[in-house]
Amino acid sequence: MRIPALLVALLVGAASLPARAETVAGIESAWRDWMARSGRTTGGLAVMHQGRLVHQAAMGAEAAGNAVPLASLSKAVTGVCVAGLVDRGRLAFDTPLSQALARTFARLGAPADPRMQGVTIGQLLVHRAGFDRADGGDPVTGRLATYLRTATATRPSFDEQMKWVLRGRLPLAPGERFAYTNATYLMLGAVIEEASGQDYESFCRNTTLAPLGVRGAALDPAWRILASYGGWRMPLGDYGRFYQAFAAGSAAIGPAARRWMMSPEGKQIGGGAHYGLGTMVRPTPGGGNFWHWGSWTYALDNAFDGHLNISYATFAVRLGALDVNMAVYMTPSRGDADATRIDLDNALGAAARAVTRWP
Repeated sequence: MRIPALLVALLVGAASLPARAETVAGIESAWRDWMARSGRTTGGLAVMHQGRLVHQAAMGAEAAGNAVPLASLSKAVTGVCVAGLVDRGRLAFDTPLSQALARTFARLGAPADPRMQGVTIGQLLVHRAGFDRADGGDPVTGRLATYLRTATATRPSFDEQMKWVLRGRLPLAPGERFAYTNATYLMLGAVIEEASGQDYESFCRNTTLAPLGVRGAALDPAWRILASYGGWRMPLGDYGRFYQAFAAGSAAIGPAARRWMMSPEGKQIGGGAHYGLGTMVRPTPGGGNFWHWGSWTYALDNAFDGHLNISYATFAVRLGALDVNMAVYMTPSRGDADATRIDLDNALGAAARAVTRWP
């Protein structure tokens, strides 16, 4: 069978063309596909590459670049802020609460469970302080409804929330196992205030966020009570800038704190991952992968602040080998199963690895 000369020329020319470059738009497409599969129509996306914001997108009522609440992505801000205090010699990862919160205990009363005195900064950071939501619920958020009927959510209220924690018992022995709670990061907020002599928001914004180029961060005016465990609000691009703290060459986390963060010893959560400075960690040759989910759904009629009704979720991931950070906001929160969350993580990761031409 003879092939026409023109067709031969076209085939030869096509073979000699370079493969089509995949761009960062593929990450947006992967995100939009996941949003559709999970039944969401409102949200935002930001992508950082080598420390630069290279792409933003939004759907529904959101606008790219708007500040959004972050829920538990706030824990990483607290974790890196604590690491800064360790690097400055004001704290150590093995400092017990009997020292780190001595003035707080003197003011509010000693913990009802004496074991809490010996809980260390490191154990708080990796959720191994002895709390367990499966046994009695979260000692912080479980008591919010009663409090918010007579008091505002617009103040951090560290002392009031600390009283709830100090009056309870520890279901587990400190260090026994990983059990995620908001109580640990509430206590770290109190530690930051005592060690720095400043309020939590100002200190972390000035010493942790501003040096990383984050300019639009503040505690959410309506939910400042969540403060160190869930209260930050900022544009997703700013969160991507903050997440660059976890890059191997970043000065935001000093050598000693970075070694502690990257070591899985006493921090394992399974699957080759461990918990570090407010975020999941999987060590890799490229400097490590980091990720965390956040969500906040709250409805309360006749609260002190009026009717409270909010629902959203957040996700951030850093792929060290690519030097890529991606942050996502979506509303409402759907209490996604692990499979749905893994689906988003995999989709974003595959799309980022496919990019051959970055802006």
